[in-house]
Amino acid sequence: MNRENQIIRASAINIAGNVLLAVVKGITGTLTGSIAITLDAVNSLADALSSVIAIIGTKLAGKSADRNHPFGYGRIEYLSSIVIAALILSAGISSFVEALRSIIHPTDPQYSVVTILIVAAAACVKFGLGALLLREGKRLGSGSLIGSGTDSFMDGGVSCATCVAGIVYMAFGWKVESWLAAVIALLIIKGGISLLFETASKLLGERADPEIVAKVEREAQSVDKVKLANGLVLQDFGPDRLTGSIHLTVDGQMSVAEFDTVARATQNRVYENCGVVLTGVTPYPDVTADDASLREIRTAVSHIVWSNDNVVDLRGLYVDSNTSTVRFDAIVKFGSGDRTELQTQLLAACEAECPGWKFDIRVIPEFGD
Repeated sequence: MNRENQIIRASAINIAGNVLLAVVKGITGTLTGSIAITLDAVNSLADALSSVIAIIGTKLAGKSADRNHPFGYGRIEYLSSIVIAALILSAGISSFVEALRSIIHPTDPQYSVVTILIVAAAACVKFGLGALLLREGKRLGSGSLIGSGTDSFMDGGVSCATCVAGIVYMAFGWKVESWLAAVIALLIIKGGISLLFETASKLLGERADPEIVAKVEREAQSVDKVKLANGLVLQDFGPDRLTGSIHLTVDGQMSVAEFDTVARATQNRVYENCGVVLTGVTPYPDVTADDASLREIRTAVSHIVWSNDNVVDLRGLYVDSNTSTVRFDAIVKFGSGDRTELQTQLLAACEAECPGWKFDIRVIPEFGD
């Protein structure tokens, strides 16, 4: 069974479970006059609708790439998560309004042992659904399933709190359920806001997972004739749809034809073992200079670059004696200010230290770890 079908199956189980819970809670809330149980029933319906949207989003995201969208439709899963977040927020806000009305105009709920047992059973079902969705969501890399699973666990906790409110009312006659309903609504709103911000962050473009970066660079570096692999930049076009570019340090005397063979081998290995499509593979020449003067130039430039507090890495340092040119990339941390100004500073320092040499400097943010 492929990823899409597994997500749909988990979502279908969640839909069936939440519809059943909504019916049971709705009837129980009506019979007892409990606003907390009734709002919990509404929340279960919202959870079922969220899973319907997750299924639709997953199906649309599975469409094949075309001319207008060459990287596919994977990000539709993120858009569906935003819709789910909006539904959760809407349910939370409306529930909070109803809870406030109940606080202002309270009614007497009719709890019983049977009612408490029904709500407790519903909590167990919610915890079970949450465990299933979280496990499948993490295994499949589905933000929609993870969000639904987290929401189910929260709902299970809410149902437990409702049981406590019922027991308190039966034992002491204290009416705390309206206040509990308000807390429930606030928790729902918080969950919707969290899901909204998490999904928006993915659409904006998050920093790549360090584990994935390390794995890709490790696989690339294991290719024959590759001395070092670094500078990986990844782009997320949806779950399991990562593309990127990487730098390979190879022998400086390697021909274009030889590097093409190395680049293709790297792309194939990374895709097979990591599922990442490398759309760009750039060489860094590795030349050990026998000439002492060239080693001095390399040492001087390295000292200048590493002396700058904003620099986190130095890549591709190459001294070309034929053209009297020194090339390198300075990787700088975010928040280091104007990169053009930093490049000017490095250039001035290098030219002052190494007169007669030309410098080709690039200042690049640290996109990955």
